[in-house]
Amino acid sequence: MNYQRTLRIYEWISYILIIAATVVYFILRSRGAGALNLTLCILVLAVFCRLMMERTRRQAADAENDELKNDLRRLTQLYAEERKKNQDQGA
Repeated sequence: MNYQRTLRIYEWISYILIIAATVVYFILRSRGAGALNLTLCILVLAVFCRLMMERTRRQAADAENDELKNDLRRLTQLYAEERKKNQDQGA
């Protein structure tokens, strides 16, 4: 699964959990502290999904940076080889 799809999944799960927490609160608000505890647990899960989404975003950025570094190394090596080849031909 790619990073973009994972980000979307975590994002939608967090939205669904926030909506579910709202529904649970309004349905069970007359029952006392048990409803608040359940609502809080659902909200904590939503925050956890958001944290996982940010973690996935950071991993995607790190992977892209590593790929760009490798490309830069390869291009620098090709430039050095071409430069050396041109100096050998010029001398």
